[in-house]
Amino acid sequence: MRNRFGILAIAAFFMALHVAPAAAQERDLLELYKLAKAKDPILARADARLEAGRADKEIAWSAVIPRVSANGSVRQLWTKVLEYTPIPITGQYTGYSYGIGAGIPIFNMPSYYQITAATAGINSAETGVQAARQDLIVRLLGSYVSYLKAKADEQLYRDELIRVGKVLEQSEAFLKAGTGDIIAVYEAKARLDSAAADLIKTEGQLRLAQQNLASLSGVEVDSIRDIPVTASTGPQPAEMEWWLDTMRQRNPSLQQAREDLHQSEEYRKGAVAGHYPVISGNGGYTADKGSTFLPKVETDQWYVGASINIPIYSGGETNAHTRRAIAGESERRAMLDDAQEQGVRRLKEAFLNLQYNVSLVDAYRRKHESSGLQLSAIQTGREIGTRTAIDLLNAEQTFAISRRDLAAGLYDNLQRRLELKAAAGTLNEEDLAAVSGKTAEAKP
Repeated sequence: MRNRFGILAIAAFFMALHVAPAAAQERDLLELYKLAKAKDPILARADARLEAGRADKEIAWSAVIPRVSANGSVRQLWTKVLEYTPIPITGQYTGYSYGIGAGIPIFNMPSYYQITAATAGINSAETGVQAARQDLIVRLLGSYVSYLKAKADEQLYRDELIRVGKVLEQSEAFLKAGTGDIIAVYEAKARLDSAAADLIKTEGQLRLAQQNLASLSGVEVDSIRDIPVTASTGPQPAEMEWWLDTMRQRNPSLQQAREDLHQSEEYRKGAVAGHYPVISGNGGYTADKGSTFLPKVETDQWYVGASINIPIYSGGETNAHTRRAIAGESERRAMLDDAQEQGVRRLKEAFLNLQYNVSLVDAYRRKHESSGLQLSAIQTGREIGTRTAIDLLNAEQTFAISRRDLAAGLYDNLQRRLELKAAAGTLNEEDLAAVSGKTAEAKP
């Protein structure tokens, strides 16, 4: 039989095992988001795509603005002219040439469509960055809430170990004094073992939540600041159609799909325009010194002109580019349809989950109030001898579990609200700052 000192040793062991170091740095939600934003690979990829899109637009514009170039050369020539005179003419001289020229496209439709396509590409990349930031906020908040829930579970089972240890100690003492029974001792032992197992499982969940936060932020996370939510809030406004309309207008993933389709349309137009003629203007100045018969003559000239290039046959290249562009446009249109369907599904799920959470929190609150009244009644019964220690232990555990469930429901409510905003496309960093500033309310 396990004596009282063994029970207290087990409780002390688990207490020492799970207490966080006193010097652990407490981190808040906004601090972790700033760290995560600096290292998140999804956001970094979106930023890189935006920078590449800006470069693509500059490249596209370069095809329709004037281009200026300068050139120069110097040559030492040895000449020999045959059959021009009865006697071959030979000689040598130093010749040179230099000049400056400019050309400007006058009519080049493929280049103009490249510009509009590049603009759509930038718009797509910008909305992609916005979508990546919203996704990071949701992922980070989910890991943060998981940590808080695991920490609450850890505290619950740690307190349970202490309570059960005291009950077991009393039951053994009563049994030795002849006023108790062995069933109470066995039941207390079973409850102690169960609480110890639950505490070990919770410790694993807590470490996993810590690892998730560390993976997102790039720093070790030993302790985080609590989010003191006290009330649950449903969708505001409460009409799903309002949220659906907002999603269609502001959801960044949907906007990105639209811009990608627009870009592919412009690429297709540019490919078709490959059949059109290209007209260019040019002008400049050249200077040349030396020729075979007049090696010391220098010729200076200004010139201006225009050229036209009419594609007649390019080996099927233009037609192939057109077919490829049409296929790309069809793919982007299908992706837009899929993004719309996914956006509607995700928003409806977020809306309904938030509504369900509000009802669940109300039920948890009533359960917590009832368990509090029950605990008070059993405590009174215990004092007058009509209730046993096991009855009191059960009531205390029920009260602690109801308090834990209510806190978890309130955490979930906060997470569901931000998930709904993300689905609608209205989530921003100000919402996260409001949460980190110890407020549970955020503007809809």
